Amino acid sequence: MDSVRLIASDMDGTLLNGRGELDPDFFIVFEQLQRHGIRFAAASGRQYDGLRKTFSPVADRMLFIAENGAYVADGRNEWLVEDMDRKTAARLIVQIRDVEGACIVLAGRDSAYIEDSLPEFVREARRYYTRCEQVDDLLSVKGDRLLKIAIYDFKGAVNNSYPYLKHLADRFQVAVSGERWMDISRKGANKGNALELIQRRLGISAEETMVFGDQMNDAEMMRQAGFSYAVANAVPEIRKIAAFTAPSNEDNGVIQVLRKVLAGRN
Repeated sequence: MDSVRLIASDMDGTLLNGRGELDPDFFIVFEQLQRHGIRFAAASGRQYDGLRKTFSPVADRMLFIAENGAYVADGRNEWLVEDMDRKTAARLIVQIRDVEGACIVLAGRDSAYIEDSLPEFVREARRYYTRCEQVDDLLSVKGDRLLKIAIYDFKGAVNNSYPYLKHLADRFQVAVSGERWMDISRKGANKGNALELIQRRLGISAEETMVFGDQMNDAEMMRQAGFSYAVANAVPEIRKIAAFTAPSNEDNGVIQVLRKVLAGRN
């Protein structure tokens, strides 16, 4: 662990607890990482604006992999926008509308857009997308760069939406990101490629990188790091990919491991 110079962590189910809260101890650990020259990146399917708010006291000194890798920024500057062709997005929206129980979030750089008004869906969409506009028709959205299409599936993403849409994986990045969530984005727009971009920009190798995750949208990121940790509550497939296991998100597993990293530097 003495070689670690970059740490990237997934958010929901990993760094955050089951209520979506960040432990205040993170900010103490973050300052200690900074003193040792270790950079920290939040890697999430969430929107950049919401991630900045979560880490507001230290956001200007962080790195962000948002929208499952379609958007990368540091605290002040945009590094990458992997947007989707508008006509392609429209065709996908039409297909997804045929999936029973599925509601769509069209995620743009400036805002997210929803057309369904079911209260549970609206609540969940606004939880992850702090900039979120209700529109009559997603096909009418104009003037924003489209990063991905997120699906909230009342019947469960793994058993309902994914089997219906997995055939798209040869042309798009298709990833289950939670029990009821899955994302479709431009091919190659994933957390692993986003992390590789950060590594190149900072001159940091995979062997000097540590990552944490819990879902299959973290798989590419796991393969891009010498120290890959699945939290104890991770899905079995991710536990198989990861080199190590951290305690669960409810036990602040990420923070526990970060403290071990710091202990080796003192």
